Amino acid sequence: MALLNGIFNTSQNPAELNMRSFAATLLRRFPNGTAPLFALSSQSGKSKAVSSTHGYLSKTMAFIATTATAAATNVATTITVGSNVGMTVNMVLHNLRTRENVLVTAIPAGTTTVTVQRAYGRVAAAAMNIADGLIQVGTSFAEGSSRPVARQLSVTYVANFTQIFRNAWGLTGTARASLAEKGYSNVAESRTDCATFHSTDIESAIIWGQASMTTTGASPVHSTQGIMDAMAQYSPSNLQTAGATTTYKQFVSMLMPAFAFSSDMSNSRTRVIFGDNQAIQVINDIGRASGQVFISQDSNSFGMNFTTFRFHQGELKIMNHPLLNGLGVAGTALIMDMPALKLAYMDGRDTQAEEYVLEVGNDGIGGSLLSELAVELVNPYSCGMIEGLTSGIA
Repeated sequence: MALLNGIFNTSQNPAELNMRSFAATLLRRFPNGTAPLFALSSQSGKSKAVSSTHGYLSKTMAFIATTATAAATNVATTITVGSNVGMTVNMVLHNLRTRENVLVTAIPAGTTTVTVQRAYGRVAAAAMNIADGLIQVGTSFAEGSSRPVARQLSVTYVANFTQIFRNAWGLTGTARASLAEKGYSNVAESRTDCATFHSTDIESAIIWGQASMTTTGASPVHSTQGIMDAMAQYSPSNLQTAGATTTYKQFVSMLMPAFAFSSDMSNSRTRVIFGDNQAIQVINDIGRASGQVFISQDSNSFGMNFTTFRFHQGELKIMNHPLLNGLGVAGTALIMDMPALKLAYMDGRDTQAEEYVLEVGNDGIGGSLLSELAVELVNPYSCGMIEGLTSGIA
């Protein structure tokens, strides 16, 4: 044990001693509770809302990839493509079939063609077929060249609002003074129930909420857009529906759209897949059907419980989500790129706790929790959803 001199400061506290936010407390105490997304949001960072009308900006990296829409000989210098939007002079394009690289030398206005220098590299020029894939593989400029045309990613404005969540607890004075079975406090039990309701309300809005603002009453009432509605609006191709049976190959195909883009390039190949009981069972059935199980004579247990799914694009951490079981459609799996999810709190409204006497003259105590926040799904293209998972087969 060490003795400390001088003015006490918070660095002298163990990290475990410092009070955590409401979401961080949920992650520490109830990691498998009813609000895992809300709890994990404490690790992916927070944003700040300065108004009840809280829109935010979303940008997704776009890659130059197109196809040839007309055949071209090995000496042709004009190539017709599906789209030349975003291309600039001095881009290098690569033909995925022939492996020939070409250098863009001009982009005629008002056309879908590009003028190129053929065989820009070791591979010789070859005839180009319709539907040949062409991708950008960098740029190439001359020494002392002028600066290129500026490029930028398009920004999508996502209109949204904050939502106020409120839950309360309360007991009579007699209930407060009484001890529950085995000495538990009724006050602690009531507070825990209130916290559970509060976190569950926030979690369900994070998943299924839709943006709304009602001003017909005495005070405005507003709600925030959740994950599913944001994906349906901005990345509908990431919403998949499974067939009557799902194979390993089909499952991978439905996961692929969520791995095309990423929010955190330092860890771009990891997602979390939240599923209900049926979805988790299908994933486990696919895993079990895709391998072999060996049981020895001295085994006293059998079966499999997969917690991670790995494939060529990355890996998914598998988690059962209680709300998808209780509220969702059977066979639903939500694929989350967790850095894409942030909660924007209004100033001073990051889960406020209040305690009070129920009413003047009444014999009782109570309290409440209040949070005001907006959901930000800054990159809906890196998330996805699969519905209708029914049966997993080999």
